[in-house]
Order: sequence, then C-alpha cells, then structure tokens
Amino acid sequence: MRVFALFLVLVASVFSAEAQFRKVTKTPSTENHFLISGVIYHYDIVKGNEVPAAHAQIVVYQNKELYVAFFGGADGTYSFYLPVGFEYEVWFGGSAFANKKLFIDATQLPEERKPREVTLDVSLFRAVEGIDFSILNEPYVRMAYNPESDNMFLDEEYTRKRKVELDKSLKKAKKLLQSAKG
Repeated sequence: MRVFALFLVLVASVFSAEAQFRKVTKTPSTENHFLISGVIYHYDIVKGNEVPAAHAQIVVYQNKELYVAFFGGADGTYSFYLPVGFEYEVWFGGSAFANKKLFIDATQLPEERKPREVTLDVSLFRAVEGIDFSILNEPYVRMAYNPESDNMFLDEEYTRKRKVELDKSLKKAKKLLQSAKG
C-alpha cells in the first residue's frame, strides 16, 4: 500500500511539473483575440498635470468573473490580449488610485486570425478623503463593436456625461487640498 501511495505521489508530481512546463513554454495564441494598449497617467489634482503612472494595477473581469490581474510598466504603458466573445470590465488603479473602470462588450466582435487593436490612455488620481467619487463605482468608459464600421467604438456620449460628473468632484477635491495646504 505504501509503495502504491508513493507511486501516486511521484506520478502526480511528474504530471504537475509537466503541466507547469507546458504552461510556461506555450506561446499564447493571439488568434480570435483583441489587443488593448495605452498609457496610464497619474493626474495631480492640485497641479492639474499628468505623468506616467509606474506599475499601476490592472484587473480584468470576464463575464463578471476574475480573469487576470497584473501591473502596468514602469513607464505607465500596458498592453494585453483578450479573447473575443465575452463582456469585460477592466479596472485601472488598484489600491494606489481611485479606480476607473472600462466596460467592453466583445460578444459581437468577429473572430479573426489577426487581432484588432484598441488604444486607450487612462488618467488616474489619488482619492481624497471627504470627497465623493462614487461616480467611479460604475464604468467610466463603455466600448462595443459596431458592425457597420467594423470597429470597436467608444460610447462618447456616455463618457462625456461621466466626465462632467467626475470633474465636479475633482474641483471639490482641489479646493479641499488647496485649503489644507494654505
């Protein structure tokens, strides 16, 4: 019985190591995927300027389930592929920033051998205690596939409304921060 149990442990170890090896060496296919890339910026509320945000966290949910989480580059850049045929919510920021969410409906995006590309720069800021940023509890940007133009499109009207609401909170935050300094 002991020999059999030891054999099972060894077999399980070999299969586990082999699976890990395949996982590490496998080249990910970009077929039937789309690419999202851009730069994440840190917006200084008081100064009103932006600089690239080093190592900002990005969390991706596919059909409301955690898909992947990772950090952007030291220069604020990020890029990743997502499979077509799903809905995504992408959270930018992590614990260092007030998170901004992007909703992507890729359910109608056609499957192709060459991936489509979406470029999206994101501006993040640090939350300010006492200021309501609950507007960011919902996606700040929404995107979907438009078959007429055969391209992903940004719902500009939705985003414009969100920006107007967020700008009000940012103005309050700037006043609060300036009064705390002076």
